[in-house]
Formats: sequence, C-alpha cells, structure tokens
Amino acid sequence: MTEIAICIATRQRPLGITRTLRSLAALATERDVTIIVADNDGVKREGIAAAETLRAEGYRWPLELLTVAEPGIPQVRNALVQAALRLPGIAFVAMLDDDEAADPHWLHAMLACQAATRADVVGGAVLREMEGEVAPWAARHPLLQPKSRGASGVVELIDSTANVLIDAEALRALGDRPFDEAMALTGGSDKQLFTRMARAGRRFAWAEDARVTELIPASRITSKWLLMRGYRIGMTDTITAMSHSTPFKVATAEAARIAGGFVVGSLGALTLDRGKRIIRLGKLYRAAGKVAALTGHRYEEYRKVHGA
Repeated sequence: MTEIAICIATRQRPLGITRTLRSLAALATERDVTIIVADNDGVKREGIAAAETLRAEGYRWPLELLTVAEPGIPQVRNALVQAALRLPGIAFVAMLDDDEAADPHWLHAMLACQAATRADVVGGAVLREMEGEVAPWAARHPLLQPKSRGASGVVELIDSTANVLIDAEALRALGDRPFDEAMALTGGSDKQLFTRMARAGRRFAWAEDARVTELIPASRITSKWLLMRGYRIGMTDTITAMSHSTPFKVATAEAARIAGGFVVGSLGALTLDRGKRIIRLGKLYRAAGKVAALTGHRYEEYRKVHGA
C-alpha cells in the first residue's frame, strides 16, 4: 500500500534528478511513500539511468520509472498522475521539479498543513540556489527571489507544481489527462489545472515551512531569459484566462494592464540602472505576451532544456 506518491518529471538532467532523489531519501517521515520518475527523453533516458543507479545502491523508497517519449511537460505530468492513481491506497500525490532538493521535513510540513486546512491542494516555499556567481543587477530580480508567502494557511490559488501536494481523489475527478497537452512546450499547464480546480470549488493552502531548494542554472541568469520568462508568463496566463472565457472578454479585462505594461516598460528602458531596466522592461514583455496569446501566437519556452 502506498499512501503518498512523489512524482518527478525529468529530461536530460541526470545530476538534477540524482540531487532530488537523494534529498527525498533523507525525508523525516514514517508514511508509506512511492517515488515515480518519468523521463521525457525516449532516446538517452539519462534520468531513468540515474534513478536506476540509486535503486541498485539500495534506495530507501520504492521507485517506479517511466519513459514518456512524446515531448511536453503536460504529457509527462499526465503519465505521472496516471501511474500514481493506480497505486493501491493512494491518498496524496506530490510533485517536485527535477532541479529541486526537498528539506528533510518537507513532507511532514505539507501533510500537517493539509490536515489543518483540509485543502485539496497545498503549495510550499521554493528557495533559490544560484549556479555560479550572480551579478548584483540579476540578484535583485523578482523571478530569482525565493517563492514565499510569509505564513501558512488557506490561499485562493496555487499556481505551480514545483512544490505541491494534491488530494488523490480531487485529482482523480479531473480524468485521466488533467494537464492540458496543448500547452506541451509553452509551460503554464499547471496554473491552468489549478485554476480549473479553483473554479470547481476546490480548496488551496500554503505551507511556508514545506521548503524545497531550486538550483537556478547559469543559462537562466541572463537578461534574455528573464525578459522572455515574463513574456511567457503573460502569454500562458492569458491562455488560461481564455480557457474559461472568450478572447474579447479577456482582452477587455486586460486592456488597462497591457497598456500600463507598455508604458512602464518603455519609460523604464531609459534608466541607466541595469537591474531596474530589466525589471521594468519585463512588464513590457509580459504585456506583449498577453497580446501574443490574444492574437493566437505561441512561444515554446521549453524547447530548450536549461541546466542539461
């Protein structure tokens, strides 16, 4: 019997998945846990190989290993969900990214918050560890700051599977493929899923002390990546909004914010402070991403694997 399945999607990052699995081996818990790893590279299968090495060394938890050859984040997450929900006795499905290491008390904190709030979805804090030296201008950027809410408790929405615990029955109610596979390489299918759950009346909570640490690769600590991440977020947030409404209604609701983003970004580009310039230009890029979504354009951020 497995009470909790911890699911990890990986692609071309064997060092990352090894780091994640080693952290989970140190969990301070007596719960029945199974870990499921899904490799989204059907050729090299480096993530599977790394997990098999740990299993051969006598890994603490049962390891279920999958290969999902079709590229796409929602495709691999759907495979993970299907595998998790087949486990007998499953009560919760947790998800981590393959560039994250869990604190030893992570799972305990998640479960304690869920018990206190009776939430269907619990999210937790994501700390940041930078690869290499980080320039001062980049260190100040909001996208490189820890993801924290300051306190635990009920919240309106969790927007990411980077550190999350989901009630198995709430997940089962969404069908066999809850993540939208049309968003294969754009990202954003996790926020779309949780938005759909919120609209269905599901409850959300935040566990501030359920911490994981994300390793940020050097290839993401650049002006280009930070700006294009803002563009992608604006685009996928708008795609999510349109999945519950019409493009006209979304455009009407977002018009003032889009205009404001272009104004703030254009004026902000004039500052000599590089850090402030990139942050303000990010507002312009986010607004441009919203316009792209409204006009049917798609930016596939996840064609490139950072940290591979």
